[in-house]
Amino acid sequence: MAKEQHVTVTIMGRNYTLRAEEDSQYVRMLAAYVDDKLQEIAKVSPRMSTTRLAILAAINIADEYHKAEQGAGRNLDEEADETLDRILQKLETGTK
Repeated sequence: MAKEQHVTVTIMGRNYTLRAEEDSQYVRMLAAYVDDKLQEIAKVSPRMSTTRLAILAAINIADEYHKAEQGAGRNLDEEADETLDRILQKLETGTK
């Protein structure tokens, strides 16, 4: 297990100190991603409360995550089908 450390990140202009076992650069990258998502929403809705911004950003990030996860699963299924087809073809040609 990695050693726990304190990492300071900036989100929406505010500094937050987080405890993390992950590499500090990785944590900062994640925070920058969250900040970008919040900033995108804030540009469209500048009067929205911070709480609402955070909720919408969280939903958008969750949506991206699930779409990526589903896409990865589909790719694996397609690869498995193609591999199975190749194996079946080899078996069929080998028995003829």
